[in-house]
Amino acid sequence: MKNLKSLIVVVGLVTLGMTAATAQTWTASTVRIIVPYPPGTEPDVLARDLGMQLGKQSGKIFVVENKPGANSILGSDIVAKADGDGGTLLMVDRLAIVTNPQLYKQMPYKWEDSLRPVSDLASVNLFLSVREDFPAKTYAEFIQYAKANPGKVNVATGGNGHVNHIAAAMIADAQATKFTYVPYKGVAPAVAALLSREADATLAGGLALQAHAKSGKIRLIAVGSSKRASFVPEVPTIVEAGGVEGSIPSTVFALIAPAKTPDSLVEQIGQAVAKAIADPTLRANYAARGLDVSSTKPAETLVLMKKDATKYEKIIREAGIKVE
Repeated sequence: MKNLKSLIVVVGLVTLGMTAATAQTWTASTVRIIVPYPPGTEPDVLARDLGMQLGKQSGKIFVVENKPGANSILGSDIVAKADGDGGTLLMVDRLAIVTNPQLYKQMPYKWEDSLRPVSDLASVNLFLSVREDFPAKTYAEFIQYAKANPGKVNVATGGNGHVNHIAAAMIADAQATKFTYVPYKGVAPAVAALLSREADATLAGGLALQAHAKSGKIRLIAVGSSKRASFVPEVPTIVEAGGVEGSIPSTVFALIAPAKTPDSLVEQIGQAVAKAIADPTLRANYAARGLDVSSTKPAETLVLMKKDATKYEKIIREAGIKVE
């Protein structure tokens, strides 16, 4: 019996040692935040502000690398194949992560196996906007015009399958009407198409639209949120405008790590992120751009992503959205 007790103690000590050895801390001195979108976009600004706050906390160097292309696939693939040492992270619209496999026949990675969420960071409410000389001045008039002219309203999107393409398709479905979707290489070119009158409407966040709306070059006619945006309080919510609740989805940007990152390290990074985005100045800066800041646990974000994968698979299929 004495020998058995000794064996148990030895086994316990070995197990404890193994647990301590497998727990990994955030030792990377330089951290790349891959942003699969162009500079100056909401996720780019978000990543730079977050990196600055995390750098103040930890003394680490945070470098933002813009890797746009293929609806965020190019940049996401870099992270999917990176080491799990905390040295490479991804700032991305998590809806794109779960919908890309439904849009592209071939993917260089399977997100469930190659990526793991760290935390949600901020949600961006999309505004439905029209060119300054478009006949409709309100959401109700916009829908009325679209129904009277099926397929003649050109909606500029950030590309086939982009969140604003999906959002426009959701509006069309909710209102039993049709739009013609014109894909551009990102949100900025889509907004530029509105300014040049190449397109009639688009959906985008406040950062991309705010200055143009103030100058009167475009009109914001509805926002896809439950309350009005503080920087444009005159713009009604989609429900106030007479639309269907939830027919304009929000873009949620999340921080994501390679799947091989250990649980202990994911938790450590998540805690650092939660502390960083609690900074009052950072939150005020985001709010001024129409971003709602929030943090989540890794498991919570994963559940939300899986729910979105199921929800939007149906929407994409019924809308016939494809990427050739």
